Amino acid sequence: MTYIVRFFIGKGGVGKTTVAATYALKQAGKGRRTYVISLDPAHNLGDVFDMELGDKPRKITDNLWGIEVDYEAMIRKHLKNLTEKIKDIYGYLKIFNLDKYVDVLQHSPGVEEQASLEKIIELTRILGEKGRADVIVYDTPPTGLMLRIMALPTISLIWIDKLLDLRLAILEKRRAIEKITGEEMKAVIAGRELKVPTSQEEDPIYKELLHLREEYTWINNLFTDHRRTRVALVINPETLPVLEAYRAYSFLERIGVLVSYIVVNKYLELEGPLPESLAGKKREQDEAMSKAKELFKGLEFYNIPYQPWEPRGLGELSKLIKYVEDME
Repeated sequence: MTYIVRFFIGKGGVGKTTVAATYALKQAGKGRRTYVISLDPAHNLGDVFDMELGDKPRKITDNLWGIEVDYEAMIRKHLKNLTEKIKDIYGYLKIFNLDKYVDVLQHSPGVEEQASLEKIIELTRILGEKGRADVIVYDTPPTGLMLRIMALPTISLIWIDKLLDLRLAILEKRRAIEKITGEEMKAVIAGRELKVPTSQEEDPIYKELLHLREEYTWINNLFTDHRRTRVALVINPETLPVLEAYRAYSFLERIGVLVSYIVVNKYLELEGPLPESLAGKKREQDEAMSKAKELFKGLEFYNIPYQPWEPRGLGELSKLIKYVEDME
């Protein structure tokens, strides 16, 4: 498959939605089938395009479709799927009322990250792997949450490999007991006699762990495929967004995700004698940009000037395309 994936990551309020929308519009203008997807719970992708977007793709213009993921529905779907898996694997424990334990899962740490990752897998497979999209653009949640989502496959694969080893050891011990006793292992639970799995082929837990490893390996390979997937860090020309972006850059580098672009949004183009208020702002901007150039040495920079209006709608966004024209 020849599709590419771009993630626009940044501190809340830096304008990453506007930048992601502009980039998507540019790609669509080149004749590439482009989907721009908002994963941010505080959606404003539809506001930027000045149209209502929802959980299903809506055509924005030629070659461009937009999606605003329904966050609550996404988490409900994740919990429903998780509940069904637990009941399938541990169905014989229904006497203990698993439902009340499953209900607690919605309040567990990591549910939001897991549900978001599953949504990225789902949409990328539907749009990219099935050949519907040439370009998939993700407008992401705030930096901290997005970094946890992108780290999840790496962390999960470590745990899954350990759990597979542990499960194999359990199955081996069960087979040893069967060999010694000469009888199939059985357990009596709630008055029912059930055969206890002793092989990988019949053990639902082992099979589910294999499935999860396959899923996480696929998405981890996507995140770290430098030919297909790249990250654009969106900042404002101020010190705090620059420092936060550098922490994100360092973290993504450690997990093998490629950051290719630094987009400086709301860049003030100020020249000549300035009033003190603007002169101070110019000094702050110069210091922040000097720091950014030092920290992100070797990365491509794209400056989008501060606009005296709020860019909304295709007409206004089109005026910004020239600033990201060379971004691939």
